[in-house]
Amino acid sequence: MEVWVAGLVIVAASALCAGGMLLVRRQGRGPYFEDPIPAAAIYTVVGTAYMVIVAFVFFVAFESYGGAKADAEEEATAMLAMFHAAVPFEPTARGRLQGHVVCYAREVIADEWPAMREGDTSEVVDERVTALEASAFGLALEDEKQVAAYEHWFALNEDRRKGRQGRLSQASGLVPPVLWLILIAGAVVVVGGVAFFADRREPALTQAAMMVAVVVIVVSGLLLVRFLDRPYEDRSGSIRPTAMASALAQIETEEQRRPALTRC
Repeated sequence: MEVWVAGLVIVAASALCAGGMLLVRRQGRGPYFEDPIPAAAIYTVVGTAYMVIVAFVFFVAFESYGGAKADAEEEATAMLAMFHAAVPFEPTARGRLQGHVVCYAREVIADEWPAMREGDTSEVVDERVTALEASAFGLALEDEKQVAAYEHWFALNEDRRKGRQGRLSQASGLVPPVLWLILIAGAVVVVGGVAFFADRREPALTQAAMMVAVVVIVVSGLLLVRFLDRPYEDRSGSIRPTAMASALAQIETEEQRRPALTRC
């Protein structure tokens, strides 16, 4: 979500709820509680419990966001290392493996990243992985150096696989619908509870400010969770294939005289 959209949502929600607070205050007949102290204590407990839930979900979502970013970087690092690890193989096998690695990086950027924004994966990348590993399985090794390179290449491929799996696991979102229901229902209770403290004897500005303060905190918390729950959306602050693009650019700079690598 863009910053200006989030700001607009917060302002709109604040204005709407503040207007509702003033309307309730205007139509009310004095305070709704003879003694507001016990009601305030109960509201404090409810509000605190709700914010603890939001904080917990935020923490888990933040950890997930950071993990997805780290997995994407690990995948890109492994992909670059796989390209260099293929150097000891004979020219035909080396060119085939390196070509698959380059095409894999391009397809992740161009096809799989947009698919992850919708919670999906890329069949094109799946097919590329199959072709890449099939090419490696069919290599004929000639000496101990190639055997060592072969084992190292597959170890790097496993790192790439783990990085991709970790990246894809965050594409569909971490917060399940039932938890969103709880968060939204809790927000309604916390915000709506402020209206019971409407009092015509209090200044209108004070009453509106009290509602706005609660709405800003609650809505901001929900927006933060929503942002972290969808880390690949094409928005400001979202995770982008920066690491993969950087690794690909490094490869293309090193191999700019080898046009065969560009055929995907």
